[in-house]
Amino acid sequence: MPSIVVVGSINRDIVARVTRHPVPGETMLTPTASLYPGGKGANQAVAAARLVQPRGSVRMIGRVGRDAYGQEMRAFLAAEAIDVAGIAETDSGTGFAFITVDDAGQNMITVVSGANMRWPRACPPLDLAPRDVLVCQLEVPLPIVVSAFEQGRAAQATTVLNAAPFQELPAKLLAATDVLIVNQIELAQLAGRPQDDIAGSALGSIVRDVMTQGPRAVIVTLGAAGALVVESGGRADRIPGIGLKAFDTTGAGDCFVGALAAALIESDDLGSACRFANRAAAFSVTRAGAASSMPTRAELAARS
Repeated sequence: MPSIVVVGSINRDIVARVTRHPVPGETMLTPTASLYPGGKGANQAVAAARLVQPRGSVRMIGRVGRDAYGQEMRAFLAAEAIDVAGIAETDSGTGFAFITVDDAGQNMITVVSGANMRWPRACPPLDLAPRDVLVCQLEVPLPIVVSAFEQGRAAQATTVLNAAPFQELPAKLLAATDVLIVNQIELAQLAGRPQDDIAGSALGSIVRDVMTQGPRAVIVTLGAAGALVVESGGRADRIPGIGLKAFDTTGAGDCFVGALAAALIESDDLGSACRFANRAAAFSVTRAGAASSMPTRAELAARS
């Protein structure tokens, strides 16, 4: 059975709900805050683990500190049937994020990377096989992502890159990417275009320009409006949004990525995988937290 291997960040999230986000220089009071598991890598691994069939097909490769947060995150991921043997401890503290969520469910996030940036010079051996799905984001050092994708390409695994948070990407990384996932802001940054250009009829042509840099397919997540997937050969598929009221959008993009990986284990049909991921991400915004908001397969089936 193919596996999903996630190389990425592991954090603890401190989440405060506010009526609105503060402006620079403003102090706001809120009565409580909540502690959740998080980190883009961990979020995506949990989403994949809850949705993949059979369970137990997900491995997490990451870094935590030798502290209580690190122990808690390792235990949480293991309880999700994720193989945590590839999570190493470092002398830096476990990463964490400060997150505020307003009444509309929109979030603002500041990440303290901590152990997520403490890796050897190259990604450890991943023991990948054909049909495996390798998932990376950009909350760990870029050379680790490049090294992981070189292993993925050599093993003929499917490589899925979520280019977030955005940074300039080397040509060899894009050339080793099968599926590139970005939101509209990240697409504008990658294409070197003003954000106002990333709209309407121009969206597809901008995506095709990005594909000339190497990715075999590009998915643009559009929030409540759904997603656009463009594959090699120019085939485009617009995935409509799903009208569920948002309570907390934190981790919705990560849910999409993890769900997509789970679907790609079962089928090479990227359009169908994108629709499945879109449904999962829409479900996730109805609940609080990031990793904790990821739906299970049974929950998605019940909503169909």
